Amino acid sequence: MKAHEKKALVNLYESRYVKLGYDIKTVGWGSLDSQLLRFKILGEIGELSGASVCDIGCGFGDFYPYLIKSFGAVNYTGVDIGDKLIEEAACQYPEAQFTVCDILETPLNQTFDYTFCSGALNYQIEDNEAYIEKMLEKMFSFSARGIAVNFLSSYVDFESDKNYHLPPEVAFKMAQKLSRHVTIRHDYPLYEYTLYVYR
Repeated sequence: MKAHEKKALVNLYESRYVKLGYDIKTVGWGSLDSQLLRFKILGEIGELSGASVCDIGCGFGDFYPYLIKSFGAVNYTGVDIGDKLIEEAACQYPEAQFTVCDILETPLNQTFDYTFCSGALNYQIEDNEAYIEKMLEKMFSFSARGIAVNFLSSYVDFESDKNYHLPPEVAFKMAQKLSRHVTIRHDYPLYEYTLYVYR
């Protein structure tokens, strides 16, 4: 992602935050039900009770309370490139860890059991596939057990110009470079799919 693209993305979310405040529409989700379904599918990667978890593009960190409710204690770290969103996340969930970081530029210097990324790789940029592949490689490099990432599917009848729909077969080929243990979940009622890559 180029510097101007990153700046535009941060500005998009932060301008929504100024207008809407702490709201799921600020981070681009259409409804609470769809957000919770995404969380459910992400969480089905494995047994997360007691696990250390990194949430890339965490927004307001709302995946954290879902994990606590579903799995009990987890060691959660939320990461985002937007300062204002991270500030709000830290206010909402002071017991969790949050950091402002671009993982392709600044190493986290920490290993997690699982790393998640929900909706953060769906915006149209100059070279989406190259960027996504780098992000998958980086997330997998600091994940001891696996990663779960969701993408907009290319198997749809409409695509917005602002969004990027990664074909699931392309995601599978990327993941196979990292591990032979790969699962694609394209079986839930949203126009997207979730990729699991395991150690």
